[in-house]
Amino acid sequence: MIPTYGGVLSAIKKALWELMEEYWGVRKSLWDLVESQERNTAQLERIEATMEQRWGLEGESGKEENRDDAEGSEDGPGESQEGGTPSSTSC
Repeated sequence: MIPTYGGVLSAIKKALWELMEEYWGVRKSLWDLVESQERNTAQLERIEATMEQRWGLEGESGKEENRDDAEGSEDGPGESQEGGTPSSTSC
């Protein structure tokens, strides 16, 4: 009977070893995903900071341009600034 138990224990040991190898493979994959997520998050934060900086600078110059446009186009769309007449003629 002892050889039977030895065979059973050997099979259990082999199955547990295979499970542990599978576990370590899954653990490594999950760890790689976490590291990738951290890198992606850091990269998105850098992109966000760059966009905010550019939009902040463009926003300052854009505000000045918008003021100039608003002052120069009081006649409304489709009208010329000089005579207040429609810029396109209809037949």
